[in-house]
Amino acid sequence: MSLIRTDYIISPYSAEQSILEISGDYFTINTDAKKLIEILSVSKNYQEATHIFNSDFQNINLNENEFIRFIENIFAEIPIFNSSSLEVKKTKSFIKFQRTLLSPSIASQLANCILFLFNKKVFWIIFPVLFISGIFTIIATPVPYKNISPLWIFVFYTLSIFFHELGHIAACKKYTRQNGEIGFGIYFLFPVLYSNISAIWHGSKEERIITNLAGIYMQLWCMLCFYVAYWFTQNETALFLTYFTAVYCIIQIFPFIRSDGYWLLSDISSTSNLLGKSGKEVKLFIKHPLQWLREKREKKIFLLIYGLFNTLILTYFIVYQVLFHWKDILYFPITVLDILKLIFTLQFSHISLPDHFIVTSVFYLLLFTQIKNLFSRFSQKKETA
Repeated sequence: MSLIRTDYIISPYSAEQSILEISGDYFTINTDAKKLIEILSVSKNYQEATHIFNSDFQNINLNENEFIRFIENIFAEIPIFNSSSLEVKKTKSFIKFQRTLLSPSIASQLANCILFLFNKKVFWIIFPVLFISGIFTIIATPVPYKNISPLWIFVFYTLSIFFHELGHIAACKKYTRQNGEIGFGIYFLFPVLYSNISAIWHGSKEERIITNLAGIYMQLWCMLCFYVAYWFTQNETALFLTYFTAVYCIIQIFPFIRSDGYWLLSDISSTSNLLGKSGKEVKLFIKHPLQWLREKREKKIFLLIYGLFNTLILTYFIVYQVLFHWKDILYFPITVLDILKLIFTLQFSHISLPDHFIVTSVFYLLLFTQIKNLFSRFSQKKETA
């Protein structure tokens, strides 16, 4: 009988790290922890495991009791043992009040219809073309804010968001033959859809990258459909949808906050919890620059550059909006309330979006993000005080 449970899966993540899955929970482990699991899986008892361990790690010589304490410490937060009664501490999700809309099986059936789009050769040919088309659309399209229908914008844009999440599901299923649900939740004050693609941890780096881009990829297809509709009908609502979808896709590719671009950069650099690690790197550099220079840590320069760049970009955007678009920011809540009143009273023809409405929406999203982060840090300091 194995000393550890057998219902686990280990997949490579980077040269130094692997992903360990146990009953739907995922853990990042290093090369030595992986070797320990391999030793425990082939050992009949701890005496045998200790002997193999001492043979493989010749610079260490432990007795049986020392070895048991050692592995219990290593796997203190990973329920790898048969007798483990440890309740895994769930990572706090940035999406609150999650509710399942489509079960994994139904999401899988819908994803079957678009699996062919995620053939790797097809994806790497079409995605760059669509993405460049999106950039050109933003540059060349005169944005119509008049003679548009907010109702149809809401309907079709929501549909494009659904395809965004379905794209993630389809790519995950294509490369792992597994997928989770599509659900609904609240991201700060904003209702959002989400897709459970945890299984993609078992994919290769290229497959994880494609899966990260899959949502943008599907929305770029929607952008193309909106433009074709405009081409044939000259309907300004279709043109606005084309422009708005292109803007959203470009914003998503930037690795700020927890966008698709954030997860993309995380996988490209093989760095989990990118925001947290980069934030700590920036703090250490600012508070103790000499200590930061002396310490040898993997990716510290990359994390510092990302953290500083992320902070500077967000600060610049917020300051610029406050200085030059403060009226739009000030009246934005009133504008939203007026739009909601018209929607609830079914007066859709009276709805018109003001200039800079999209940019102001992004400003409020970023502002709420920063406020929430400050409250989280304050709460953590209170708990540790």
